[in-house]
Amino acid sequence: MAESSSVTKEKILESAKKEFLENGFVNASLRTIAANAGLTTGAMYRHFKDKDALFCALVDDAIEATTKAVMKADVVSHSQLPHPVSKEHYEEEQKTTHELLDYIYAHFDAFILLLTKAAGSTHENFLEDICDVYTKNCEDTFAWMYEHKMIPKKIDSMTVHVIASTIINAFAEIIFHRMRREDAVQFVENITEFTRFGTLHMVGVSCDGIE
Repeated sequence: MAESSSVTKEKILESAKKEFLENGFVNASLRTIAANAGLTTGAMYRHFKDKDALFCALVDDAIEATTKAVMKADVVSHSQLPHPVSKEHYEEEQKTTHELLDYIYAHFDAFILLLTKAAGSTHENFLEDICDVYTKNCEDTFAWMYEHKMIPKKIDSMTVHVIASTIINAFAEIIFHRMRREDAVQFVENITEFTRFGTLHMVGVSCDGIE
């Protein structure tokens, strides 16, 4: 029975993904989702309570993976590094970036749903929400670095917001434009290099020896 239920859920989710990708959350039809999964609408409700629960089931893992990546910008993660302004730090950031890109390209449809089909759902503000989380982590980390004399200059909140938004939106552009992975890798490296060295300059840190 458990195996049958699991198979049924997979059929429902595959049908739902197809319907959401074609019509978006608001215009997606539960009847169509159920019919394409070989079920009645009533039978489908035994597995998912409503359309929003279906959508969340398709995208929640992608949200978790993205959140995990942006949380590496927090103070706790930086405090575990030998020095947060170092070659080691840059290498760790590169590792996180490539891991996130790997995840995105392994679950591309989930990110298409989140960024282009989510209006009306619980996650319709995903991009803004994840940007806010990343901005807050960056603000806290810069403040911590200044307090501990790791950087000689403060950086204002609006500037941090613009830097963080630039990086988050770079990843979003990959989805919007359905970029090839090899192009996306170079694109993100270009954006992160641009923001990284500009940020180091603003906080008064020399780039020598950490390229």
